[in-house]
Amino acid sequence: MSFKFISQLNIKPYSLVMHSVSLSLLLFFSSNIAYAIDSTVNALEKKRIFIVSSYHKEYLWSQSTRKGLLSAMRVYSYLDNDQQATSDISEDTIQSSRMIARWAWMDTKRFSSKSDMAKATERIIKQIALFKPDLVFLGDDNATNYIGNQLLDTSIPVVFWGINGLPLKYGLVDSMDRPGHNITGVWQAGYHKEGLDLLHRLLPGLKTFAILACDSVTSISNIKQIQALDRRGKLPLKLTEVVRTNSLEEFKRRALELNSTVDAFFILNHDTLRDNSGNHVDMLDVGRWYLENISLPEVSHEGQFVREGMLLTANDSGFNQAYTAFEMAYDILEQGLNPGLIRTKTPPHGPLMVNINRANALGINLSSYQNQIDEIITESKALEP
Repeated sequence: MSFKFISQLNIKPYSLVMHSVSLSLLLFFSSNIAYAIDSTVNALEKKRIFIVSSYHKEYLWSQSTRKGLLSAMRVYSYLDNDQQATSDISEDTIQSSRMIARWAWMDTKRFSSKSDMAKATERIIKQIALFKPDLVFLGDDNATNYIGNQLLDTSIPVVFWGINGLPLKYGLVDSMDRPGHNITGVWQAGYHKEGLDLLHRLLPGLKTFAILACDSVTSISNIKQIQALDRRGKLPLKLTEVVRTNSLEEFKRRALELNSTVDAFFILNHDTLRDNSGNHVDMLDVGRWYLENISLPEVSHEGQFVREGMLLTANDSGFNQAYTAFEMAYDILEQGLNPGLIRTKTPPHGPLMVNINRANALGINLSSYQNQIDEIITESKALEP
């Protein structure tokens, strides 16, 4: 589905809006030089940065990516002090001596229909037009796909993070090494094998596993990656079943059935499930049910789920995703590099994480494996009152 709002909103080319550089002059220069001129002229002005999240503020992944982005801004002196870098997520605007950063939230975990996404896209494109940013960040698949396709081939530089699988699928980049347009960014390779390897080291007797997931863009990509690894014989356990549904009742029923037929679960996203009345069910509510009713060990692909209460992960870190994205943005804003010539990246996985509460509930003694675990998590957000 395509939503071309740019022409309706009269978003002017970036260099004309920000620096009054004549069009006739720009036509004589390459795109690299054009970006360099913009960066030099604007060096003493506050950079205007617009951040679009696919999700909502309370979502644990959103909190992780915000921390990564603000940490990088602090390291690169875009923030004035540590207080700004640890600002509450409720603050949608942060202003320092060097920048004005503004967040917008698509909220596509709770409002996931095509109509909802079209409305969110139109709302945010209007905000971008009014804000007149020097650069736009797009967090995760829906923002990258829907907002990115409105900004493609404008003069606004765009950097994405959190795309699950290769970013070629949205038509925003020509190749991984040479994006070719005004958009580049960071994608999630998915460290599914590494997570299953850790589980197998802790519990070497396990033979089979099933996937439990909601039916979302994020889950579909991860399922395909795990299935491909399984077909190639790269995993220490055999994949026997895949549950992909947005029905809470079906999710529960299949989880209970598989609880007695497989040795472990791979828990992917479970954040777009709905009850029988069609109401969205919060991820932590789903997690509470799972942790209270399922007796098998599980692997997850992101640290947010281990903080929720799941057993372990080789963390495909939201922090690392956003931090790396800002490093790329810094080169665009300060060095004048052309996003079309900056290769897309995927950072290494974050720490190997284990939730001690879940390990204790499953009777897993971690004392012999301390040197194989990078981070012990002591919170279980899904079980908190």
